Amino acid sequence: MLAPLSAPILERLAASLTRVELPSGTVVIREGGAGDRFYVIVAGQLEVDVRGHEVRRMGPRDGFGEIALLRDLPRTATVVAVEDVTLLAIEREPFLAALTGQPRSRSIAIGLVDQRLAADIGET
Repeated sequence: MLAPLSAPILERLAASLTRVELPSGTVVIREGGAGDRFYVIVAGQLEVDVRGHEVRRMGPRDGFGEIALLRDLPRTATVVAVEDVTLLAIEREPFLAALTGQPRSRSIAIGLVDQRLAADIGET
């Protein structure tokens, strides 16, 4: 969803990134919590649980956290590090500003949100 962004927007996002390193077992986001960041996985594996059931695993280059930000909802899943992880975090405001200003990225993001929500409901 970030790929269609223009170079200046990607540069602004890159300047706002925070590197986050977490040990295995850490809860990165908790279902029902407030959505404040979008994450991109640099290294490591994470498990996504919905209502206590694992629905998928994610690894390097995967992103997560967009549903709560784009839909202004509480977090829809719990994401736990299953090994030590390195993440890049983008705060809510720069993430939304980047996507809402780019129709193609916004469209891709909304499609991804719809797919993930449908898959998560079907898995539980």
